[in-house]
Amino acid sequence: MDAHPYIVHFPIALIILSFFYQCLTVFMPSRLPTQLTLWALVPGVLATIPAVLTGEKAEGSLTDIPEEIHDLIETHELFANITAWGGIILLCVWLYLVMKKVDNKQVQLLLLAFLGLLFASVCVTGYIGGQLVHVHDI
Repeated sequence: MDAHPYIVHFPIALIILSFFYQCLTVFMPSRLPTQLTLWALVPGVLATIPAVLTGEKAEGSLTDIPEEIHDLIETHELFANITAWGGIILLCVWLYLVMKKVDNKQVQLLLLAFLGLLFASVCVTGYIGGQLVHVHDI
């Protein structure tokens, strides 16, 4: 059984949720508990690790795929790695800032910008993954 299709939904949902929480944190700061974005981001980023590992395993089990599908899989893998590594780096920086008690509007906006890039990356990854499953039947 391939666990990849089941595992990938956790980082997708939690990273997207983190992005929306951070939008609310920046634009309506008194509405949310402190560090709510981080509470969703930590499990979201950690969930990218098994998602990438099971994706690698799933890719290894494929045989006789057309070149254009293989290119699409490679693009999906590229964006998955960008999401995973970008998330890990962002999470480490974010945790460092929390430990150093660095918290102001400019920092929150900067974190929103980087979380926006992570949001875009996870959306592209998910979209391509959906294309592989629902259009190309991989």
